[in-house]
This record gives sequence, structure tokens and C-alpha cells, in this order.
Amino acid sequence: MHDEYQFLKEMIEKDPFINYVQIKVEDIQKGYAKLSMPFRKEITRLGDIANGGAIATLADTAGGTSVLSYLEWKNQVTLNLEIDYLEPVSNGPVTAEARVIRKGKNVVFSGIEIRDGNGKLCAVARGVWFIKD
Repeated sequence: MHDEYQFLKEMIEKDPFINYVQIKVEDIQKGYAKLSMPFRKEITRLGDIANGGAIATLADTAGGTSVLSYLEWKNQVTLNLEIDYLEPVSNGPVTAEARVIRKGKNVVFSGIEIRDGNGKLCAVARGVWFIKD
């Protein structure tokens, strides 16, 4: 990770909610972010699989981080997040890789892939973020 993104990494990991769910930034580049979340009891549901809300939180955070890196830290908010759950997540760490797909005048689109601890693709998502000036 380049030094210029260290501040962004620290800012994201200090967010109270992100810290609570233990999401960590693994890599940031312009328009790209890789984040991870440990697989632990607190994010599971019946059947010892990850809760969809925990996966959505990781996807939203990864997508938002990719957008922040692309916009040079202009604030943004999520307008829409669509997730397709392909496989249950039953091990970790769970990772999300997000890439900016396109930037418009007021919105940015990001695509996200969620993988389990074995690297298996378990969910795909696409989000839209509104640029706040």
C-alpha cells in the first residue's frame, strides 16, 4: 500500500462501526480496495454461516473505500448496493475486493467480489455512491 493511502486506511479502521465488526484494510490503490473481516461467531447465523448483513457491510465498506481512493478523499454516501449471494461463507477471513467501474458527474459505480478464507467466490455486488462536495 502506498504511503499516500495510509491516512485513508487509518480513517476507515477508526470508524466506530467498522472497528466494531473488525474490518481491516489490506490494500488500497486508486480506485481499488481490498478489505478483510474475521470469521467469528458474532457474524454468523443458523448453520454456522456468515450472516448476509455482515457480508453486505463488508461489501459496502470495500466499495466505499474504492470510491474514496478514486475521488482523493471527497466524502461520499451509498445510494444503492445490490448483492448476489452465490455460496454460503463458513470460514475466513472473509475478503472483499472492490474496483471503481465508472465515475459520472455526481455518482461513482464500484464492483465488489466477496471471497471466503479459501478464496472461493461467495458473493458479488455492485454499488453506487453519491459524491458529497
